Amino acid sequence: MSGLREFDVRSGVDEDAWELTVAGAVKRAVHLSADDLAALPLETDTADFACAEGWVAEDLTWRGVRVADVLALAEPTDAGAYALVSGMDDDYACSFPLSRLADAVLAVELDGEALPVEHGGPARLVPAGADSDCWEHVKWVSRIDVRETDPLEEDTAKELALSRLE
Repeated sequence: MSGLREFDVRSGVDEDAWELTVAGAVKRAVHLSADDLAALPLETDTADFACAEGWVAEDLTWRGVRVADVLALAEPTDAGAYALVSGMDDDYACSFPLSRLADAVLAVELDGEALPVEHGGPARLVPAGADSDCWEHVKWVSRIDVRETDPLEEDTAKELALSRLE
């Protein structure tokens, strides 16, 4: 990927210790292992991935769990209207209205194979819709924090992602 500064994708990412936590404005906090996540109904979605630096990966087939199914396990409160989705690398997060996030997929496979760590495995957020930005595809998703108010701009990874472009 020319144009992207090199960074260690394993920095802070431990596949063996991976767990997905859904917490915050929910009736019950949920902790899912990779096996727990894979036991939920899986969906397949094929789409192009366009990077902000100008390249496009065509016809990627993502297979994963609809975020709505994961959220249903935690039962967001009536006041829960937003979520901050964080990666296991502790540096990267993206905020979404809960209604939009529900349509996204937590991908566990790419093109028929287990999602490798360099592409965001064990679970990568793949937002629905052609209007999603590339930086919203959060790799190594380990936490979904449901909130009553929209997270602040500085809570999100947009500037971090764009700073990695040369």
